[in-house]
Amino acid sequence: MNKNNITHLKNKLAGLVCLFTVFGCSTHTAQSNNKNINKGGESASLASVKTSNTLLESASLFASLPDYCPTPDAFAVSPSGELTLSCVNYANKGLQAGVLVNINNDKTFTKIAQLSGPNNKGKGRPMGLAYAPDGALFIADNQGAGKARLLKLTLKNNKVINTQIVAKGMSSPNGVRYQNGYIYVTQLRVPSKNKAETLSGIYRFKATDTNILVTNSTDDPHLLFLAKTANKQRKFGLDGLVFDSQGNLFVTNLGDDLIYKLTFDTNNNLLSQSTYATLTKGSGPDGLTIDPQGNLYAAGFLNNQVIKIDTNQNVTVIASYPDNNSENGELDQPADIIYYKGSLLMSNFDLLTGPGITNTGHGKPYTVSEIKLHNK
Repeated sequence: MNKNNITHLKNKLAGLVCLFTVFGCSTHTAQSNNKNINKGGESASLASVKTSNTLLESASLFASLPDYCPTPDAFAVSPSGELTLSCVNYANKGLQAGVLVNINNDKTFTKIAQLSGPNNKGKGRPMGLAYAPDGALFIADNQGAGKARLLKLTLKNNKVINTQIVAKGMSSPNGVRYQNGYIYVTQLRVPSKNKAETLSGIYRFKATDTNILVTNSTDDPHLLFLAKTANKQRKFGLDGLVFDSQGNLFVTNLGDDLIYKLTFDTNNNLLSQSTYATLTKGSGPDGLTIDPQGNLYAAGFLNNQVIKIDTNQNVTVIASYPDNNSENGELDQPADIIYYKGSLLMSNFDLLTGPGITNTGHGKPYTVSEIKLHNK
C-alpha cells in the first residue's frame, strides 16, 4: 500500500490504525494467479477458471440496526439457533466500543456484550466469530498489529459470564470457524522477511488452548496455511472461510479475488490445497458461506456484490449495487454473509472508500440485507 493511500485512510478514519490491518484501500485491483505456500500438505493442481455470469437478485431489508452498531461485521448462529452479529464499530471515529448483539426473530435486538481491550483497557473490536457445539463463542478481537486476540466467551442467558484468551499477539485476525474441536482463524497479513511480498494465513488452535502467544512469523507452529497475494495494488489476503459437510475448508483471498479449497486427512492434517474459483476482477471477496446444496456465496466487499460459486465451480454474480445508503436493504459494502433459514444475510460495513471501492462514505441507516434463495 503506497503512502498516499495510507494517508487517505488515516484522514478518513481519524487515526484508526488497526483498521488498516483489516482491509485494503488502494489504487486499481489487478487479477493474477496466486502462489500458494503449503504448510504440511501436498499441493493440488489449480482448478480451471470458469467464466463469470450475472444473474441479478434483489436484496431487501432484513434489519435496521441500533445506533450502537454503526459498523456491522460478522455473523454466527448459536447451537440453539440464535443469530449473533459482531459490531466492530470503527465508524464515527471509533468512539464506540465494539459490541455483540443477537438479532431476534421479531427483529428486536439483545446486546450480549460490550467488549473492552486487553487488560480491560480501551475498546474491544470484535470481528469474526463462531460458536462451538457447547455454546462457547469464539471472537477475533482485532486490536491492531501485535495486540489482537482470539477470545472464548462463556454465555448464560445471553450474558457473558467468563472470558478466556485463546491466543494473543496476532496482527490482523478476521474470519473465525469452529470444526472438530479446533478454531480456525484467518489473518489478512502475515509479516514477511521479504517486504515486497504479501503473505496471509490461517491459524488453527485447539478450542481448549489458552494464552497462546502468536509469533506472527512464517514458522509459527499454529500457522496451518500460507498464501501469497500477487496483486500489488491491494496487499491483503485470506479473509472469509467456511467448511462444507465433508469437512473441506474454503477461504477467500480478498486481494486476488480467489477462493481456495483445503482438504484434511482423518487426523485433521492438511492434505491438499487448490484454487477452487476465480471471482470477478476487483470484487474483493470478504465473508463466505455455504448452503445445504454445497453452493458457496461470497460477499463482494469492494463492489457491493454477492457472488455464487456452485458445486461445478461456476461463478455467478447474483447481486450487484451502485453506491447507496441501504435504506431499502441494498448491498452497501457487504462484509460478511451467512446462510440463514433459506436466505442469505449480508452485513453492510459501509465505511471504507477509495480507488476500486464502490462505497463513497458512511452513514445511517445501519443495516443487514437479505436475499431469499430459490433453492432452499
